[in-house]
Amino acid sequence: MKCVQKLSLFLASLVLALLTLSAVSVDRLKGHVSWLADPAREGRQASTAGAAAAADYIAQQFKEIGCDVQMQDFGRMRRNVIGRIGTAQRYLLFGAHYDGQGPGMPSASDNAAGVAVIIEIMRELKAKELPVSLVAVAFDDEEQGLNGSRYYSDHPPYPLENTQAALIFDTLGRPFMDLATWTMFVLGAEYSKELAAVIQKRSRPEMLVAGTDLIGPRSDFAPFAVKHVPYLFFSHATHKDYHGPGDTADRVNYAKLAEDASFISLIAEDIARLPAQPKYLTEPVYPPGESASLENELQLVEKERSDVPQAFRLMFDDFRARLKSDSSREVRRIATSVLLALATPRLSSFMLSFFIGPYYERENRSELAVAAYEEALKWTSDAAERRDLEEKIRALR
Repeated sequence: MKCVQKLSLFLASLVLALLTLSAVSVDRLKGHVSWLADPAREGRQASTAGAAAAADYIAQQFKEIGCDVQMQDFGRMRRNVIGRIGTAQRYLLFGAHYDGQGPGMPSASDNAAGVAVIIEIMRELKAKELPVSLVAVAFDDEEQGLNGSRYYSDHPPYPLENTQAALIFDTLGRPFMDLATWTMFVLGAEYSKELAAVIQKRSRPEMLVAGTDLIGPRSDFAPFAVKHVPYLFFSHATHKDYHGPGDTADRVNYAKLAEDASFISLIAEDIARLPAQPKYLTEPVYPPGESASLENELQLVEKERSDVPQAFRLMFDDFRARLKSDSSREVRRIATSVLLALATPRLSSFMLSFFIGPYYERENRSELAVAAYEEALKWTSDAAERRDLEEKIRALR
């Protein structure tokens, strides 16, 4: 009898646990990404018919969920799409840009996947009877300078001071640097003790929690940070097809996208139910495990990628050692730049030439500066840039 009771209790607990988890639909995510990244949308570049069609599609999806929908026009055929559920004054905001790179660039992970996630998280949370309203914003014209999110934050249809938090999504559904092991980058908690506590509560081994200063104002969280709105930024980060023709819908891992969207919906629910509105800190409090996380990521890349160029291996070894003994923000930022330079071939030359090489010059590590500049030469065909790099190499030898 006792065994039966224990089994019943176990099954009841299991059912309760399953019921508390969101179940974001793989098929719906795939449907959204496939439609938005279809060649007919011609890459959804801002101010084009493809972007306009995408905006109409997103608006229709918001309406089907039950959102009050409005279009925020900011000129040259550019529109933010805004959906709201609920009447509570305080609201939780979800944001992702829907514009892409233009013809020949499907822009599936960046950022049709992010848009799919905000649509489906809104659907999941609608039934939760939360004490806050839900607002989803699909931003236009992010790729040319965060223009949609800047316009929204400067002309908010709902007072920014009533924002519980802004959760921003960009570049999802493909693993960082095409590794076998996934990393979910979670940035921004350093500006809110309340959000940091939620992230700590929901921490998972694959999460890399870090300060947004490590990547700079590279996505739509930046305008909210300027306005001192507490925010979190979620990304699987860049891969070999980032901003390229290979960023297609068929290369997105929808099972993983659904798993992480479900997980993020739990984080969102925790934030929505906080007893007090999160406060924005004027001075960031960076996560204590940040250096160790970066060190682990460097080690993971070397372990899983056999094609890492020798110059990067030298820099990886150097920063793994530096991160153990130097807690400065500069070391962490440059270590992140090394990772991003390897992960994003289209940005490699720029990051090696303007951030990493000069850092090693300042540190009087000429051999590593030369390695960085020589690697940069492999990624640029611009004659003037090549001459400049060759002169730097000669001067350092």
